[in-house]
Amino acid sequence: MEGGAAAAVEVLVQNLIDLSKKEISQIRGLDKDAAKLAGSLDVIKNFLKDAETRDITSDAVKSWLKKLENEAFAADNVLDELNYHILSKKIKPAEPMKAKVLSCFSSSFNSIARRRKMAVRIQEINKNLESIKKEATELGLLAKLENEPTLVNTSIFETDSFTLDPIFIGREDDTSKIVEMLINGITTDERAVSILPIVGMGGLGKTTLTRKVFNRLKYESRFGSHLWVHVSPNFDAITLFKKILNNLTSCQVEIASREDILAKLKEALKDKTYLLVLDDVWNQDGLKWEDFMNSFLGVSCVKGNAIVVTTRNMEVASIVNTLHIHELKGLSEEECWSIIRAKAFGKKDVPSEFEAIGRKIARRCQGLPLAANIVGGVLRNKSEEKWRSVEEKWLSANEGGDNITNILRLSFDNLSLPSLKKCFAYCAMFPKGSKIMKRELIEMRMAEGFLQADERDEMESVGEKFINVLLHNSLLQVSKRDDDGNVKKCRMHDLVHDLACSVSSSSNSTGGSSRVRYMTLEEDESSRMPKEMAKSLRTLLITSKGDISDINFSDLESLHVLHLHSKVIKLPSSVRKLIHLRDFDISKTRIRYLPDWIGEFFHLQTLRVDTGCLEKLPSTIKYLINLRHLYIDSDAELPMGIGRLTCLQTLTHFPVGDKNGCKIEELGSLINLKGELEIRNLERVHDKEEAGKANLFEKSKILKLCLTWNYRGRREGERNDEDVLEGLQPHSHLRELKIRGFNGSRFPLWTQTMSVRDAPQGSWVVLNKLMSLELWDCDECEEIPMLGHLPNLKSLELYRLENVKCINSSFYGMVNKGIRIVFPALERFYLFSMPKLAEWAEIEISDGSEVKLFPRLQHLEIYRCEQLMSVPSHVSSCLEELRIWGIGVECLPADWLLSNSETLLELEIRECPNLREISDRWGEEESEGRSFTITSLPIFPRLTHLYIGDVPKLSLETVDAMRRLQIHGIKYIGP
Repeated sequence: MEGGAAAAVEVLVQNLIDLSKKEISQIRGLDKDAAKLAGSLDVIKNFLKDAETRDITSDAVKSWLKKLENEAFAADNVLDELNYHILSKKIKPAEPMKAKVLSCFSSSFNSIARRRKMAVRIQEINKNLESIKKEATELGLLAKLENEPTLVNTSIFETDSFTLDPIFIGREDDTSKIVEMLINGITTDERAVSILPIVGMGGLGKTTLTRKVFNRLKYESRFGSHLWVHVSPNFDAITLFKKILNNLTSCQVEIASREDILAKLKEALKDKTYLLVLDDVWNQDGLKWEDFMNSFLGVSCVKGNAIVVTTRNMEVASIVNTLHIHELKGLSEEECWSIIRAKAFGKKDVPSEFEAIGRKIARRCQGLPLAANIVGGVLRNKSEEKWRSVEEKWLSANEGGDNITNILRLSFDNLSLPSLKKCFAYCAMFPKGSKIMKRELIEMRMAEGFLQADERDEMESVGEKFINVLLHNSLLQVSKRDDDGNVKKCRMHDLVHDLACSVSSSSNSTGGSSRVRYMTLEEDESSRMPKEMAKSLRTLLITSKGDISDINFSDLESLHVLHLHSKVIKLPSSVRKLIHLRDFDISKTRIRYLPDWIGEFFHLQTLRVDTGCLEKLPSTIKYLINLRHLYIDSDAELPMGIGRLTCLQTLTHFPVGDKNGCKIEELGSLINLKGELEIRNLERVHDKEEAGKANLFEKSKILKLCLTWNYRGRREGERNDEDVLEGLQPHSHLRELKIRGFNGSRFPLWTQTMSVRDAPQGSWVVLNKLMSLELWDCDECEEIPMLGHLPNLKSLELYRLENVKCINSSFYGMVNKGIRIVFPALERFYLFSMPKLAEWAEIEISDGSEVKLFPRLQHLEIYRCEQLMSVPSHVSSCLEELRIWGIGVECLPADWLLSNSETLLELEIRECPNLREISDRWGEEESEGRSFTITSLPIFPRLTHLYIGDVPKLSLETVDAMRRLQIHGIKYIGP
């Protein structure tokens, strides 16, 4: 099947159609040629849909696809070059650029001559496309309609419940767990049927595991009927009902109405319970699933039924209305080796030399039992030399490699869009085992034109959706998540990577092909890139740490993506010729300054220059009107006029300048900013009005905001911080807020209450989505904001608030009859270096009712608060880490330890010169209280780290008792 190549070309063809219909058709003298080009491409796209859905063995058809691909790329270059010059004219009238900046094109092209040249090239492309259309008809390709559905053929993989699986290794625990869940479900679930999906990538053994569960429950006679149905991509309710009825009656159902089939089903089931396995489900249409289930539930009113659904797709599992999803994981290397050993040697002993090689082969299976089974069969009765060959080169196609690829390929074939298939195939470029930054991958695909957005979605949103689809289909795997649980890095299973290479029309191989489009150049490979290959490259990732002087970048005339991971300190001048460039990453270089000609990359969408060395950006950056993502070092100086980049979404740092064009008002026009933003040098902002020109309140996609004043740049005698911070009021969707160096004595109202106006004269809206708050170096501030009412605040850090004397009851927020949990989500609370802090007050409740305080607090650290003599009697009941270092209290509330004795993992008490005891005398007469030693406190069953040091007044009995504690992994207990 040539679906991968056809899908790849279809994406390119669609982009060309859009470009020729929009930009190019508006150019006088080119409109007729552009219309003809669009028409030809429309017809060819329909031929491609046929090529994508049929098995193609003809070399002639493959040759046709290759011709079309080459011609489409050539057309793309022509139209993109023309569009580049159109962009240069749009920029030119706005502000004339220096002659040297425009020298690469202004002196080379006369407008009329260029138009004639482009017309000739487009006419030549039209002529070639006419020939390609004619050839498609001669080859028997059909022009399929745009919305004609396609189905994936999986009949050759149809499953049953009778097949014997003589080797069943590594899934015993899964079997027992699933059987237990099903039995518990039918006995406790109030619904008529309990549904359990089993999810995992192709080849993980979902069917084998389900067959084991099915037969065990059948043997135990847990259900009245045991039904097995292989579903496949065509999820049709009537077809499924017929298959189920065939299972029940052992006779073929003749053509009948839905009503008749359901009536026969009801008669066949009668008062029986059933276990139904729906194996290999691909349907993601929730309405189809509901239609099937509503009818099926109608034919049986008996409770105690179960349905097991196996699927590769997490999206499928999420629509089947279940309480639990069993996600199947890969096997261990040891389990894979056990399968290989059993297949290759049976019960015979394994020679040691074979075992050493076999374990390496098992590692290459990466937890996939399908691969272990196939490779084990291939190695049966083979020589040591053959084993070494498989370990080094894996399996050839005729040895079983194709069997693995074909099983995995079903997930690829089921992808609904050509652009999705192209995004998957694009990953073949990365070396096996690569951990790929999700954001970078999205930006690279965007640069290649794979993420076509509509009016509702922008390209980045489409990229996010595509990543999720590939993850749900196990064609990508999560490698790392951020603190919020979002995917940060992903990777591709090695065998799925083989699949990506097989469906990619242009792999990352440099083996002599002149039409490689996407490539990763590793150490010392640059000299092996022929000029003809360089001409066709669209993406080039250079990971060589050495010299790149032998690369002539001007040969890379089609390049859209260039990632330069080299220790160079200056960009080669030949990079200037890359007019198609859309994604440029030099973050791994040592470059300190960018050349002025960087402003000629009018197509550029992503620029990564956070090198750690970058000092400033050139003034010509403002001409990059298509720039969407700019990654810079926090100390890098921005040029004047950054506000002209109105497409900009990512700007991690904005240092406020003194001159016009560098002031905070530049942020006002950047209406598309999102994600994370730090505004620095706020001491250069004069007042609320000037601060308000940043329009932060309207930037609802900025989720993480850091506002920073610099001590060194503060103008002497000025105290405008309160006024400025008031003008920097954010929107109500903010998730993280950091305020650093604020020099006002009081926070403005929006910060005090953590609520913002939803309009200039509107009502106040609480920052309900705020998850993290940091206040640093606010030296003059005398009061901490009200925070306890924030429902999602998880992390609170107060650093060096040197003028705060008391954390009073207002800190707990707007506590009233409607709020009975204070700091409901807080997990981490850090108090650092607050030298005047003397009191941390108890919560005050006017009606005397009970309020839960810090119910989820896990980490509490109090550091260098030497004057702190009073703390709340109760902190939490689930603390895992408690660190007290350098505070002035004489008595530590016993409840801090009593209520957390079952959860504490780490406990440190250091440099507390006044601490005498641990007591419950909080607010009581001394005679009524009790003083505790550690021996009279509960056991700490989870404690692994304990440090008591420099606490001279703490009773010796307490410290000695702590020494006697038997704690696994204890590090140190001080005197």
